Amino acid sequence: MTVSPVTEGAAAQVRGAEEVNPGQLVRHAFVGGYAGTETPSQGVSWAGVDPDTGALTVLGTLAEVPNPFHLALSEDGSVLYAASNVVEGRVHALKVAEDGSLSRLGSAASQGSGTVHLTVHPDGRYLLAANHDSGTVVVHPVDADGGVGEVVHSVRHLGAGPDPLAQQGPHPHMVVVDPTGERVLVPDKGTDSVHVHRFDRESGELTPHSQVHIGSGVGPRHLVFHPSGRFLYLVNELSSTVTVCGYDVATGALWTLESTSTVPPGTDMWNAASAIRLSADGQFLYAANRGHESVVTFAVEDSGRRLRRVTTQRVTEQPGINALPWDLVLDPTDRLMYVVNQLAGAVAAFRVDRGTGLLERVGEPVAVPTPACIVLR
Repeated sequence: MTVSPVTEGAAAQVRGAEEVNPGQLVRHAFVGGYAGTETPSQGVSWAGVDPDTGALTVLGTLAEVPNPFHLALSEDGSVLYAASNVVEGRVHALKVAEDGSLSRLGSAASQGSGTVHLTVHPDGRYLLAANHDSGTVVVHPVDADGGVGEVVHSVRHLGAGPDPLAQQGPHPHMVVVDPTGERVLVPDKGTDSVHVHRFDRESGELTPHSQVHIGSGVGPRHLVFHPSGRFLYLVNELSSTVTVCGYDVATGALWTLESTSTVPPGTDMWNAASAIRLSADGQFLYAANRGHESVVTFAVEDSGRRLRRVTTQRVTEQPGINALPWDLVLDPTDRLMYVVNQLAGAVAAFRVDRGTGLLERVGEPVAVPTPACIVLR
């Protein structure tokens, strides 16, 4: 299926060809799905991206990857890695052809349950993954051809939070390498903390450095660094908030500065915040709301230290909980955003106003089964 084309004038606004480096234009999107551990979603889909309109056309699916909850590309975009959120977690390496099609390179056990996130270290030698259900962070070596080897190191988090259902133990939800490459930050939904680990770039060993408590029952999920490296923004799933944190790149010290809600004042409904993204220029921050069915836009002010709410825009025109926006991504030009709506089974495209941060829907959503993550190449 294809997103309906926009007008020529709108296409020019999307592409901004006179300002965009051709190397910034996205050609392919990759989407992974999640449907629970009892009946896992099967496969990673790839889609072509129209450079003029941003329209997506689904081209195929590699079915042999159960519950691909998170995806990450190698530095050169030739290998796609997928985290299988299943009882016996695995990480998969997929070869990306020139036309965007995928083939299997291999996989390795993550030695944990519920693998929900992975990232490739900038050096390209190691892949780090978070096992949500078993409370561990693991390190896999990356082969010369991009394949993943067996786990060479792991670290287990300890602790719990006040929510008896969501915080009965540690639940690491993301792995982020800091700007120095010497430390790894892990938001842990179960312990209400961000765990900072030292990372040995030669051996791949992780050593616990610090554990910073964010707030009782907030459920830290994902984070993103400000371009300066001096601040980071943490989205908290259980409290539906974004916390601004200071960060010392020299020492790895992290501290909280302020928090703000991801939903409008007076909102009285179930909501679970999910993804968080920062525009490439560092001017706007976006977070997704499952339940409120929206994306909130914040202006980044005071050199990154403060956030100002701009607006909250729904990702569906229908009332009620019917979308569950699980992930979102901006293209390299900051002119397009794609939002994956897991319950709706669709990927929606939005044009982004780079001056205001506001979103405008582009065409109709594209059908993809239970989508939970998206990356662009």
